[in-house]
Amino acid sequence: MAAAALQAAEAGELRRLARRFPHLARYLRAVAARVGVPAYYGRELPRSLRKAARLNVMYVVDEEAGIFIHIYTPPGGGESGYRKYVAVEPERPPRELFALVEEKLASVITENDVARDLEERRRILLRKLGEIAERVPRPVDYRALLPRVHSLRRVPVYQAHYRNLVYYLLRDKAGLGILEPVLKDPYIEDISCPGVGNIYIVHKVFGPLETSLRFETHEELDKFIIELSERIGKPVSHARPIVDATLPDGSRINIVFGTDVSLQGSNFTIRRVAKIPLSVTQLVSWNTFDERIAAYLWMLLLEGNSGFVSGETASGKTTTLNAIVAFINPTAKIVTIEDTAELNVPHPNWVRELTRDTGSPETSVTMFDLLKAALRQRPNYIIVGEIRGAEGLIAFQAMQTGHPVLATFHAASVERLVQRLTSPPINVPKSQLDNLNFVVIQSAVYREGVLVRRVLSVNEIMGYDPKSGSTLYVPTFTWDPVSDRFTFRGRGTSYLLEEKIGVKRGLSRRNMFIIYDELELRARIIRAMIERKVFNYYQVFRTLARIHALTVEHARRVSKEEAPYAVVEALEEALSRIQRGELIK
Repeated sequence: MAAAALQAAEAGELRRLARRFPHLARYLRAVAARVGVPAYYGRELPRSLRKAARLNVMYVVDEEAGIFIHIYTPPGGGESGYRKYVAVEPERPPRELFALVEEKLASVITENDVARDLEERRRILLRKLGEIAERVPRPVDYRALLPRVHSLRRVPVYQAHYRNLVYYLLRDKAGLGILEPVLKDPYIEDISCPGVGNIYIVHKVFGPLETSLRFETHEELDKFIIELSERIGKPVSHARPIVDATLPDGSRINIVFGTDVSLQGSNFTIRRVAKIPLSVTQLVSWNTFDERIAAYLWMLLLEGNSGFVSGETASGKTTTLNAIVAFINPTAKIVTIEDTAELNVPHPNWVRELTRDTGSPETSVTMFDLLKAALRQRPNYIIVGEIRGAEGLIAFQAMQTGHPVLATFHAASVERLVQRLTSPPINVPKSQLDNLNFVVIQSAVYREGVLVRRVLSVNEIMGYDPKSGSTLYVPTFTWDPVSDRFTFRGRGTSYLLEEKIGVKRGLSRRNMFIIYDELELRARIIRAMIERKVFNYYQVFRTLARIHALTVEHARRVSKEEAPYAVVEALEEALSRIQRGELIK
């Protein structure tokens, strides 16, 4: 009964929107006969839809502009086998109207109208459009006005065309043109244009989809890429056909320009980056890893251990790294070093550095250069977006001199990670590998036909055995693919908890059980935060910072005899207060 009422409400909402937006009504009439009227979900898509065999759903990404997304399974599966992603946008105004407005804008925009960012560009365009356009109640013959555009004081715009004119003017002049609908969609992970033809995406709920957006000719695609690269400050050319850059929203883009290096024509790939990173509690609730792994990493990072998050491309390495950074001491000074900006650090004392590729060795700034500079900045933690080359050796030298390092790395196992680290171009000596304390191995796996991310193992690096020439490591946590659960080796098995953290805390062998009690308490705190629905990245960090302050304050109050139990007692108090709804406000 409740489900039927909900469906009726959703259908009523879609009818209301169709009355408000004529382009949506026309689209629904056209598509209804082919695949039926879609189920409307507003802005929130339930994750249960991931298991749906056939799709016919619609949601909104910008209600003010009237941008809707329709995802459906084509009848018979379609020719390509892809499920379809249609961006339902307002209808484009007549070309002649655009020509009139562009001509008039060119005459009123001056050298003083320089925008520092896209938002300011939007404001300038709207202000200038208000100066040169006049809304009128009757249809206008725009073609007849073209020959005398310079004599017009203001361009008459038919009322029914005005809203759409504003949308396309801002989309093409201050946005990213054809890509604007998918860039507004919070559910998109990757955007891929392999050349002329359709653009493809990876959707967080529905996986790979073929979009309705497409480039018809090489000339159209090249023109778009040239304008896009110029807008982001890294112009491509035949002399410099490959560009890596960051879009205004923080997303990463890779461009390969020209048919001489890309045989199917220019192509680009965009990796979306969330404005607010996913939190540890969100990842635990999705079972990327469990609360005990989160608690374990919390303890390691609080004590300044170095680690890599490693896995294949698109395994969720950067997402996990971003999430666990919140575990670092809230008063730490953190230096991040990246090729393109992806990391988000919630700590106030954060130095963010990016490489600079000018094409010239004299003026370029590499990760190697920035890592060397970071060693002189007295950081408490150095975080490297991705270690690929000679900067890896500097990272290990930083660890050896007492600077903890976190990084992502491309390797699907600890063995492959060691092989890559000790081979050209990184060339880390095997005897230095024990400076790395832990390695998280992560992968994208299929569960019930749905692609999900899972931490396959969390490994402690024990040291280097010169006799066998191998690196010794122990998988402290492993993922069981049958049960989709994580296994802990148990009390008394963690080298890092006992020999690194326990010794640092001054715990005797007899009292080493306290370190495992602390692990369980921190895991219960993570679970309590999830039960309290503390999922926002910054709210999680603030809660962790309050817990840390509580443990520091408690440790200062207790006597020397009580000191070994101080952290556990403080965490018990923190857990109780979180369960009462405190510490998380």
